[in-house]
Amino acid sequence: MSEYFEYLVRDQEEAELLLARTSLARRQTELLTALVAGGPVPDGFDPRQVRIQSAGLAAKRRETVAHLAPELPAILGADYDPLFLRYAAERPQTGGYRADARAFAEWALTAGPSARWRRELREWLRPAGSRWGRLRTAAGRRH
Repeated sequence: MSEYFEYLVRDQEEAELLLARTSLARRQTELLTALVAGGPVPDGFDPRQVRIQSAGLAAKRRETVAHLAPELPAILGADYDPLFLRYAAERPQTGGYRADARAFAEWALTAGPSARWRRELREWLRPAGSRWGRLRTAAGRRH
């Protein structure tokens, strides 16, 4: 244990509790990594069940992004599902679902460099009427 924890631990019982919590946190991180980031299945867990749960979580993520940004499945068509599942396997979600939708769209541009939907997806990412475009236009009129 580090010196920091030595000052916080008053007796053997607290030390054991601290070690148990540390071990639990490590195991939870390992399981979460296996479920959402393609990490190895930790010892003591059924690999088949973890794969099933992982697929379910990825599908939920894909469906939620499609619900919040319905333009993405419309633009990508049949490519949406396999592309999103590939994206989700490579990149755990780090922000909200709207940020995930945008990150996915940016990723898809590099994943499908010659895809027929590329131009439309780029336009979706940078719409002409975006807030920044309106601000630049307004700023240009004032001068």
